[in-house]
Amino acid sequence: MGFWKLSPDEEERKRLTDIARQSELERQQLDLSHLESGGIPTLAHKRLLELGKGSSDADYLFTSDLAPDEMALLRKNGYKARGLVMGSAMYHVGQLFVSAASDCEIQNLSDAYNQASKLAVERMRKELHLIGAHGVLGVRMEIVRHEWAEKTIEVQIMGTAVEAKTAPPPAKAWLSDLSAQEWFALTRAGFEPVGLVWGHCAWWLYTSYLDDMNERSWSNIEMTHWSEGLSNARHLALNKVKSQTKALGGSGVVGVNIQRRMDRMRLLGGNNAAANERLHHNILLSIVGTAVRASGRESHSVPQTTMVLSLRDGRLKPLVVKQSMDFKVTD
Repeated sequence: MGFWKLSPDEEERKRLTDIARQSELERQQLDLSHLESGGIPTLAHKRLLELGKGSSDADYLFTSDLAPDEMALLRKNGYKARGLVMGSAMYHVGQLFVSAASDCEIQNLSDAYNQASKLAVERMRKELHLIGAHGVLGVRMEIVRHEWAEKTIEVQIMGTAVEAKTAPPPAKAWLSDLSAQEWFALTRAGFEPVGLVWGHCAWWLYTSYLDDMNERSWSNIEMTHWSEGLSNARHLALNKVKSQTKALGGSGVVGVNIQRRMDRMRLLGGNNAAANERLHHNILLSIVGTAVRASGRESHSVPQTTMVLSLRDGRLKPLVVKQSMDFKVTD
């Protein structure tokens, strides 16, 4: 019985295929080592190094999710967009333990969300440094739960990296969830962003017999136990935000966004009897904002404006009142 012998062309294709497969395996192993050390994949590293290398505004390419008026505001204040930067982390959640008699924080789940957010932010910051930008505007953080992976969470963040071209560059690169208009108003008021801060809290809400009766009541009544659970979750998440703000040297937080999610969990009661079965709740509360501090630069006053009715076209137009009390209707 003979064997099939490859032709020279087939042998060459097989050799090139084996080389490509081995090269891809080596790249995947390198990507895994980079991710384990908090880095980013090699292809992303290469893309970011090539992004925005043009010597002038006419020959460099950028990507941005900012609106056209935001781009104009950046250019007016000596900044330009360099490109979209991102960060993500898939995180496995380990064994969870909750109280069978009272409320409590689900510490493992809170830690998983906070650690995944930290990894995503660090990867965005690495992309920011590779581009050579000075800050990120419009950062959006999204938490994803996948149906095909019940014990896995994903944190995704994305924003537009900006670079100071004619304006003085900041002392340290920053991340912010503010829009370009909000960032401009912040700097005009004498403040500067220092970084993105966040706090996640997973809170176990144990449903008591009284909660069960209140939920079935025919009267309007506050679910005080649920209100207290949300309050406790907000308090713990806000403490994490405060500690991060202090670590960054910030004096306050602006652009705060609070999101919450409540999932129901049906568990058996005492003696695993179906008659004691109740619906309990798991609250996930997330707070994200931008830590700021005084920049040391003098704040700029904003001219007083009011709206007047134009007799020419019947539209409302802004009337600027100058310090000299001269009046001018803008066209």
